[in-house]
Amino acid sequence: MKQSAKLMRDATEPKRNANKAGVPDQGTPASTRLARRPKSNPRRLIDTRGPEPTDAIDAVRLTVGRIGGPHGLGGEMRMALLTDVPDHLLELDHVYLGNSDEPVSLESVRFHGDLALVSFNGVNTPEDARKLGGLVVKIDGSDAKPLEEGEYFIYQLIGLRAITPEGDDIGVVVDLMETGANDVLVVAPDGGGSAPNSAADLLIPNHPVYVHEINPAEGVIVVTKPVYPEDVS
Repeated sequence: MKQSAKLMRDATEPKRNANKAGVPDQGTPASTRLARRPKSNPRRLIDTRGPEPTDAIDAVRLTVGRIGGPHGLGGEMRMALLTDVPDHLLELDHVYLGNSDEPVSLESVRFHGDLALVSFNGVNTPEDARKLGGLVVKIDGSDAKPLEEGEYFIYQLIGLRAITPEGDDIGVVVDLMETGANDVLVVAPDGGGSAPNSAADLLIPNHPVYVHEINPAEGVIVVTKPVYPEDVS
């Protein structure tokens, strides 16, 4: 079944290689809409496990939520949503839990505030539900709704080599920050070897003024560095 495009990237696939470089060709317009990620995660996305930005969507799994605790006396569970468009969950018939490759039948989905309440085949009691607490919920990438022009999955951005329109290499995209307005791409000049929140990191607003071209196939993103008052002598 086809699902929503704007999903959290998988956090359990093989470790990415953050040092790929490339030369952009025609590329794609950069007016992206990106997925949300938990604000409580202290690690940068480059430091977690996920697909390469060049991986085909059919070759990856995408995380859509994380199981919390049981809800009620049956097997229903609370699930934190890691997708911008949760309604696509209503069309799913199976998902994957944690690192398992075995599909699990999704019996029901309903929404309660910012959470989804879900039930799976074979999970019939609160005790059963507690055993699944903390597991991520994933779908096959092939079940994802095709992206519209200018839209990207987060995994397609993390690890891209950032270059200027003049071709100067300025680092690697290592993380994504939510600001309430435009999301901000975090670019590490050292290729991701520095500690999180390093003073050397470059913060690039996800806006066409600064992001000119995104080309996951070539492993690059073309950006202009913002100029701040303290940078002007």
